[in-house]
Amino acid sequence: MRKLIIFCQIYICAFSIGLAQDGEKQESRSVTIIQAGTLMAVAGEKPLKEQSIVIEDGKIIDVLPSYLSTYEDAGVKLIDLKDKFVMAGLMDMHVHLAMAGGPGKDSGDVALAGVKNAYKTLMIGFTTVRDLGATDDTIFKLRKDINSGDIIGPRILAAGQIIGVGGRSDGKECNGVESCRKTTRDMISHGADWIKIYASCSGGLLCSNKDGPSVFFDDEIGAIMDVARKYKIKVAAHTHPRDSALQVLKYGVSSIEHGSYINDEAMEIMIREGVYYVPTVSVMDLLEDVVAKGENPPEMLAHDQAFLDNNPGNIFKAYKKGVKIATGTDAGVVPHGKNYREVERFVELGMTNADALKAGTINSAELIDMSDRLGTIEKGKIADIIAVIGNPLEQIKDIENVTFVMKEGRIYKGTKD
Repeated sequence: MRKLIIFCQIYICAFSIGLAQDGEKQESRSVTIIQAGTLMAVAGEKPLKEQSIVIEDGKIIDVLPSYLSTYEDAGVKLIDLKDKFVMAGLMDMHVHLAMAGGPGKDSGDVALAGVKNAYKTLMIGFTTVRDLGATDDTIFKLRKDINSGDIIGPRILAAGQIIGVGGRSDGKECNGVESCRKTTRDMISHGADWIKIYASCSGGLLCSNKDGPSVFFDDEIGAIMDVARKYKIKVAAHTHPRDSALQVLKYGVSSIEHGSYINDEAMEIMIREGVYYVPTVSVMDLLEDVVAKGENPPEMLAHDQAFLDNNPGNIFKAYKKGVKIATGTDAGVVPHGKNYREVERFVELGMTNADALKAGTINSAELIDMSDRLGTIEKGKIADIIAVIGNPLEQIKDIENVTFVMKEGRIYKGTKD
């Protein structure tokens, strides 16, 4: 009898230890549940009411109806966004985070600008950006430190320095086939996720008009594209005039940046080949201000006015024809921290609110080949989630009212307790 009692005591003790260990295992698992009053899980689809987004290890593991406060055997951190409009993190496909030009500026100024601009961008709900032109290699270091968590900022896909023609001081010139090939290889070896080429002159120069010249020879663009394809890197092309867009489209670029004077032929090619249009319509804010002040020479004012007269209608035409459009502000030329202006401008020129938000989420994710991870709030996606006061599907300016920002499951703005 005594042996039986001892055996039972040992068994109960072992059983209790097992329960305790199981309890520790259960407690070690934790999830975050966002209770979303209005959820735009997929831009373009009807928003859902009273939803719960379950997040674990930086990913969305469930999106369920009603407000949950428990989930399976996990410890739960609740985020109450019942009175907010919740959606996927926004994306800007044309920024310049690490640029600091002007007299007396050096690499330290570039680095500081990058840190400040990255923070501003994330705090207004833009969790992913494509950086299409930096002063030097600082952008790659900024990307690395954001990825490691040492600096606060959005996810960065970086092109590094822009590849152009002429005797550039940064050495990233493309003068002849061998030069173009070497420069492209150099940028990729430095860590470029994309290649950015300057296929026409800057929009701030008179040569960027409708009939302006292309700057590359065909074999030079061919050399750039051959290297990019070899390393499976996409190419974005800065172009304003009609003919420079038509030229680069022959060689398989993945996006047209600005594209101020793309014509019907270019639009048809873009539709057929799936080339994205990133019109940077936010720059119209700057041009309107410049023209209103009237301080530039008459030729330049007429040039800028031509952009203002042409671009909104041409962008809307591309949209109606079915050209894929992604959000890109040219922040750096226009202020950082106002990236929402691109979405607002899309609506001002005639796009629906839903399509404008789709351009900044779903379309942008597709452009950078991250549709399987970003752009929507669905099971299996990375937990890049923002919340705003109001409803941008009804009033697009509500997109400015970002009160909550989560990137990869980590909260950067809003409730942290």
